[in-house]
Amino acid sequence: MRLHVVGCARNPSTPIITMDPYAVISYYLTTYLHRAGHEVHYYGYKESTVECTKKWECGDYEFLSKYYVTEFATNHWADPQKPNEIFFNKAKDHLLTNYNDGDIIICNWSPCVDVLRNAFPMAKIIDGIVAHDSPSFATQYHVHSSIANQHFIYGMLAEKSGVYDTENHWHDTVIYPMANELSNFEYNEDKSDYFLFIGRLNTNKGITIFKDIAKQFPKEKFIIAGQGHMPFDLLPNMKFVGCLNGKERKEYLANAKAVISPSYYAEPFGLTPIEAGLSGTPIICTDWGGYTENVLDGVTGFRCTNFNDFVTAINNIKTIKPKDCRKFAERFSAEHLIGYWEKYLHKVNKNSWYELDDISLKQSKES
Repeated sequence: MRLHVVGCARNPSTPIITMDPYAVISYYLTTYLHRAGHEVHYYGYKESTVECTKKWECGDYEFLSKYYVTEFATNHWADPQKPNEIFFNKAKDHLLTNYNDGDIIICNWSPCVDVLRNAFPMAKIIDGIVAHDSPSFATQYHVHSSIANQHFIYGMLAEKSGVYDTENHWHDTVIYPMANELSNFEYNEDKSDYFLFIGRLNTNKGITIFKDIAKQFPKEKFIIAGQGHMPFDLLPNMKFVGCLNGKERKEYLANAKAVISPSYYAEPFGLTPIEAGLSGTPIICTDWGGYTENVLDGVTGFRCTNFNDFVTAINNIKTIKPKDCRKFAERFSAEHLIGYWEKYLHKVNKNSWYELDDISLKQSKES
């Protein structure tokens, strides 16, 4: 299969920039499709480290430093519209010389679909990572990040009469974000003495709840890791360790008694439970969005809806077995998810909705 993958405009596609899931997903999706034997053309930054058939450059570090945040270790990324359009138009120009009829284009940022559609009116363009509430209306192929977020989007769009055909979702699918491979994490059953918060230091990520929990348990140790500015003064039993690199992240996740992720909003997927689970570490989180699909309550962690639930989870964290966390999280690894992508791409590659594959055709004739 001949595929074209357009990367994320705000960062190179590399597993090093762990704070940007879209950049990491672009890396693993491209790399694993290439490893699966497909002809994969990647469009993105010169500094991207993807494995592919050919890399087509749409920007470099100079472009990145001019328009986007470059201090990846301490700051959040920027996402301005104008440079995004410059990036996607460069991808379009490359595609005009490289695209063949019948090829499939995968965009890892929804606005890219709109830029490419005018130049390729008949192409099968996949909106590759639909999160929150912004799928592209310029394509009928959408890959949602969770069943919960898929249905949230359907319900929301149903209210926008005339904007979206809410009765035609035949070409949509759910494939969980391919953001981690097994080697990124160290499985460990011998835990240390701290609870961990890892993520952006935003109120909507629940960091103030993390502080409330730390206040409730003054004899326990609580560590915060992430990018941004601390919104409060730390308690005596709290420590801030900054934005972690890959090695540091692996160590902190593997040794934590549990990872606490009390997001206020419904995460479209929420990668933190997978990172914790692959480390053999329980997760304590809220009970909505993607967490309802990637956390088994009472098995791989606890899903909470009030403060008492969080306190109970802390008190019962030793009942969660590291091996159960690891086993469940493995189904969300790149090694496992690539199979879902290949299955979906074969569906997209059909000539029509009614086309049968050889096995179905044979069985229907024999029945």
